[in-house]
Amino acid sequence: MSSFHDDRGMFSTQIASVLTMIALLAISPPSLADANDKPVDDLMNQAHKAMTSGRPNDAIPLLRKAIDAAPTRAELYLMRSRAYDSAGKFQAALEDATKYIELMPNDAFGYLNRARIYMSMEKRQQALDDATKAIELEPNEPDGYYRRADIYRDMGKRAEAEADEAKAEALERRN
Repeated sequence: MSSFHDDRGMFSTQIASVLTMIALLAISPPSLADANDKPVDDLMNQAHKAMTSGRPNDAIPLLRKAIDAAPTRAELYLMRSRAYDSAGKFQAALEDATKYIELMPNDAFGYLNRARIYMSMEKRQQALDDATKAIELEPNEPDGYYRRADIYRDMGKRAEAEADEAKAEALERRN
C-alpha cells in the first residue's frame, strides 16, 4: 500500500474536482467573476491545457498574469498552487494554497490541497490540522478521511489511519 492515496487515484479525483470547480467558476454569475474576465478565463484555460499536458512550469506564468488581472479570483490561486506543487516548488504552492483558503475559508478542498503540500514539505502536524479542518467542513466527503489516513500512516499512527480509511470507504459506499 502506498503512503499517499494520490498514487491510487485520489489525485485524479481531486484534480477532477478542482477542474470542475474552475470550470463552474469560469462560467459563474457576475457575483463571482467580473463581466470583463474573458482574458483571465482565456489565460486560465491555457494554463489548464499546460497542466493537463504535464507542463506545470508553462502554466505558472499564465496564472501569474491571470492573478495580476483578477487578484480576488480564488480559483486562480488554487490552480497555481497545484502548478507550483507539480513543479516541486512547495513554498510557492503553500503561499497560493494559503491565499486560496483566505479567499474561500469554507472550502474543504482548499485545506486538503494545503495538507498535501504540507506533507510534501514534511510538515506532518500542519498537514494533520488541515485534513482535520477539511473533515470538519465536509464530514461526508471521503477524501478528507483518506488524506488524514495517509498523514496518520506517515506519522506511524496505524490505528488512526485504519479508522479513517474505514470511514472513507463507508462514505464511498453510502454515496
